[in-house]
Amino acid sequence: MYQYLKIKNTAFLLSVLMVISLVVAGCSSSSASGSSDSTNEEVIQAYGELDPQVSGQQIIADKKGYFKEEGLKVENHLMPGPDQNASLISSGKAQVIFGSIYNNISVAANDVDAKLIAPLANAGNTQSIVGRKGLEIKSAKDFEGLKIGATTGSGVIIAIQSMCEELGVDFKKIKFVNLQAADQLSALENGDVDAIAVWEPWVGKAVDAGGKILFTGKQSDLPEKQGEVNWLNFYMTVAVSGDFYSENQEDAVKFLRALNKATMFINEHPDEAAAIVAKEIKISEDDAKRIMAKNDYSMTWDQNFIDSTSVMGNFMKGNKNIDEVPALSDYATSDLLKQVDSSLIKVKVSE
Repeated sequence: MYQYLKIKNTAFLLSVLMVISLVVAGCSSSSASGSSDSTNEEVIQAYGELDPQVSGQQIIADKKGYFKEEGLKVENHLMPGPDQNASLISSGKAQVIFGSIYNNISVAANDVDAKLIAPLANAGNTQSIVGRKGLEIKSAKDFEGLKIGATTGSGVIIAIQSMCEELGVDFKKIKFVNLQAADQLSALENGDVDAIAVWEPWVGKAVDAGGKILFTGKQSDLPEKQGEVNWLNFYMTVAVSGDFYSENQEDAVKFLRALNKATMFINEHPDEAAAIVAKEIKISEDDAKRIMAKNDYSMTWDQNFIDSTSVMGNFMKGNKNIDEVPALSDYATSDLLKQVDSSLIKVKVSE
């Protein structure tokens, strides 16, 4: 914030203005929001999370040197969660943000100018319903009357709704207890709830404490439904600010090319990738391997991805997290990803 002083001496005032103009001119060629440094090379500020499913490719692209191979200078920031994404983009502090489709929809619904440019991973298999030790489920109908710990409005509840719809369970007869993830774990251990609806790393902790995974968004172990299901597709994505999309599309394509290399590395060298990610976000390699093995790391833009955005948006509106569901074409584009690898685009965003 600038402060203006009233100066009576005209000559002195002119000299001050001259100095200010020189300082402003210097600042215009080197700013913290991603403009050029002394070598006229732009620094991209990228914000992700301390989470192997949100920022797995971001971390690998950095540590394996893929950003540098593309001629990019990227400063990575890993946060505890996605709460600051909207303010980071709107303030110009971030040019790139990593998060879930839930975050993308929230940002768009709040009229923040950002463009989703690629999906990165489907984390539906980490969104889990874990039963307490000793709980017996003889039929999906047994869920009616069960007490389930869940964070109100969390995406994993979509998996429960989908299960109920497919297997004829009355969703309204399930008793939900609003609990944050850490509190869900203690409630499960103490027998205060019959099951919890949670995500990694809490799923692993619940299993270690004697719990059993009943089903996830992508797998079921229920008596009448065993194996693969399609109850929740929860995508992680990468988005850029509106300004960066408009003014730096060439760099955005290079950024995506680096992430594509990272995606291939994760799939081809899962153990090495997990070790790199574990070290960066300070979790055990075993936890990183378990979590990353459950995720489908893919940048394919297909109907499954597009459908998931609609499902999530309607869920958020139903929970009054947003007033209206923004059209995918308003906050997403597949055009840049197509320049990286056209085979990744199975369905184009409807204009």
